[in-house]
Amino acid sequence: MSIVEGVRVALASIGANKQRASLTMLGMIIGVAAVIALVAAGAGTQAEVAERFESLGSNLITISPRMAFLRGVASAGTLTAWDVEAIENLGTTVAVVAPIYTTSGQVVYGSRNTRSPVQGVTPEYRIVRDWAIAEGRFIEALDEATHAKVAVLGAQVAEDLFGGQAGSPVGKTVKINRQHYQVVGVMEEKGAGVQDLDGSVLVPLSTAQTRFGGAGNRSVSSIVVQATSAEVLDYAVRELTAILRASHGLARSQAADFTIQNQTQMVEMVQETAATFSVLLGSIASISLVVGGIGIMNIMFVSVTERTREIGVRKAAGARRRDILVQFLVEAVVLSVAGGVIGVVVGYGAAEVVTPLLGAARAVVTSESVLLALGVSVGVGLFFGIYPAHRAALLNPIEALRYE
Repeated sequence: MSIVEGVRVALASIGANKQRASLTMLGMIIGVAAVIALVAAGAGTQAEVAERFESLGSNLITISPRMAFLRGVASAGTLTAWDVEAIENLGTTVAVVAPIYTTSGQVVYGSRNTRSPVQGVTPEYRIVRDWAIAEGRFIEALDEATHAKVAVLGAQVAEDLFGGQAGSPVGKTVKINRQHYQVVGVMEEKGAGVQDLDGSVLVPLSTAQTRFGGAGNRSVSSIVVQATSAEVLDYAVRELTAILRASHGLARSQAADFTIQNQTQMVEMVQETAATFSVLLGSIASISLVVGGIGIMNIMFVSVTERTREIGVRKAAGARRRDILVQFLVEAVVLSVAGGVIGVVVGYGAAEVVTPLLGAARAVVTSESVLLALGVSVGVGLFFGIYPAHRAALLNPIEALRYE
């Protein structure tokens, strides 16, 4: 029996038992749709991660303090204004340096309030974050020099405090941890990202250090450096490491009390996590494919039993074992592939529903995931159909003809 003839016979058999065939395919439809939808959600998350990092600025290197150990004794790393000055004076691959002092505070305007990250920044911060101003102005050098109590609001904070009110927030006074700050600007909406920039309040770095860290405080929470180009990122990391080790007076035997990550490394790290999550989701969904395959195996056993006499007639008419094997194997594959194709269509729609529930903004259905799902459908049909088909091929024609 040829494959074409096997497909014709399989379709005729499926058509004769439409309801049973539909219920059998349902397991494959659900399994393939689940795989398509969940993998699409994972792929969408990965794409968003890349876009979010790009929105934070380009050629960026982030320096953060960390715990260091020397002879078993732990010491907390600290970054200071002196480190910033050392980088500015000695860094040959550095275009812009933006120190950040991060804390949090209760921000109040009238009867409205919100809990927000408060970041002490310099004018360079807007450059490294590639962040545009919607209203007013940004933090200026004079604000930094005079420890001015001024604030620039992220778009979400401005909405929380001033949404629905007439007039601009610029010029109004808000309270941050019970201290009055004049709003001098509102930033454009950045969108959900790796950092909640829209939900932040920005004040001058010197103001944040003294108001939130105490008089004489010169520490910073992190330093964001923009390299001169993407090509020198790796060299810039090595250069910054050498500068900071010297600035901190670290001996060769001492571990660095700071960490340096370039934007590429952070993107790769987060994307690897997202990819692992996507694989995990796909693996969980694939369990339903196995269940669907078991359903196909069960229905094929029923089909073999029901058609035992038909098998005997075919063998008596000259059909070989291989012909019977092909007939039932093709029938199992047709059931599986039909369920897979419908599952792909359902999966497209399901992806739009599942993706927001998993926290992603959009689904990305790739051709690879579709081909993989269809390939798995064929594999499931072959794997779970071969034993019933083999059993049908081994039936004794005389006993099959006697079967009632």
